[in-house]
Amino acid sequence: MKKIILQTLLGILTISCSSTKVVDNVEANNLKEQAVNANFAGKVDSQHLNLIKQYYHWQDEEILIINYKQPISSCHFDNNTITSKGKKWWKDFYSDINTANTLNIQVLANGEKVKNKLDDLNFFDDKNDLLLNNFFNRKRSCFGVLVVNKNGDYFQYNGHYSERQVGAFIENLRK
Repeated sequence: MKKIILQTLLGILTISCSSTKVVDNVEANNLKEQAVNANFAGKVDSQHLNLIKQYYHWQDEEILIINYKQPISSCHFDNNTITSKGKKWWKDFYSDINTANTLNIQVLANGEKVKNKLDDLNFFDDKNDLLLNNFFNRKRSCFGVLVVNKNGDYFQYNGHYSERQVGAFIENLRK
């Protein structure tokens, strides 16, 4: 009797472990597929496109990448900081992405808190709350990315985003 119970338990354990593994693989594949999705996509109107070019010194590059730090009120921590550790993290984040002919900048919703660290080359304040009011107030989080091409076509994602996502946005906007 004990032998039958032990065999039954081992059989159930084997079946449940293999089923869990299949579910984990399916969930992982679904997450990989979702990773290239944008929250929003469309075309920036010409007035806002001109302001973006002016405010963020976007000139000859084909693509503009805006890494946006949402207002402190939208986040559970003070994400509007500029540190050497953060700079290295962003450099590493973009190291495997084809960023040829792109302008890649950081824009802080509450940039006035670190005004002395803003260089208007790589780090900017959200001038006149242009990005917050027109893009990043639609879905609040700590971070977001807006990738725009010269024609004004864009992809936007709010929340933690991946290298794969940004790379896909760039490649799709180059087509």
